[in-house]
Amino acid sequence: MIRCPQCGYENALGHIFCMQCRSKLDIQALDSKAWNEPEFKPRSGRGRRLVWLVLFAGIAFGAALAFWPMPLEGHKGTEADAQQARRKILLLEKGLSPASQLFAEREINAYLGLLLRNVHSPRIQGVWATVLQAVEVAIRPNAITISTVSVWGPVTVGSLKLGPWNVTSQITVVPERGPRGLAPHNAGFRWTIRSGRIGHLPLPGPVSAPATAALRPLLGASFRERALLTNVTHLELEEGQVAVAVKNRAWQSP
Repeated sequence: MIRCPQCGYENALGHIFCMQCRSKLDIQALDSKAWNEPEFKPRSGRGRRLVWLVLFAGIAFGAALAFWPMPLEGHKGTEADAQQARRKILLLEKGLSPASQLFAEREINAYLGLLLRNVHSPRIQGVWATVLQAVEVAIRPNAITISTVSVWGPVTVGSLKLGPWNVTSQITVVPERGPRGLAPHNAGFRWTIRSGRIGHLPLPGPVSAPATAALRPLLGASFRERALLTNVTHLELEEGQVAVAVKNRAWQSP
């Protein structure tokens, strides 16, 4: 408060003239304690603190959702299913199949597990590292959902060890041949991401790219399979299975 030297009225901080007698107040006479009174502090400072508090709470809530794992989707397969998928892929590669091959969801998942054995993710002590542990697909009409489980960490900071954490990610993709009427019948397909998710944190299509990062080690170890996908001419998705045909061309298998 500022006491008026003329009438003694206690004025709130921030006034230049006395609210009672209109005399000019002596602002210079204020001590540092008066400037720190709560009523003098500008409201804009409180507003900024509130914004930062809300922002921090939002980040903490998003991190909690991201580190809350989701269960994998899709039917698990056996070693026999993996070998069956491998034989069908060889038929498509060699051009020995006159018609499309029908892949069951469990066959694809078993084959992905087989590929995952060849993915080596080195761990560097004390440095952040991720290891892809599981990949599964769930096939639905006109869409495929790919789910992953990765291990993040551990990280050592001095004598403190943080992690490891199991983190799940998920993307839903749809095959598109291109603008209607512009793509030839034997044109390849491209995959469009419709949505993504890290843990329970939803990521809409335009911002779902972080959810695809977990797949990079697997994509790097599946050159043959990616080459095959670029030559797909027929793709028919049904519940739990997909029919695939490729260009009439044979590849040399390694």
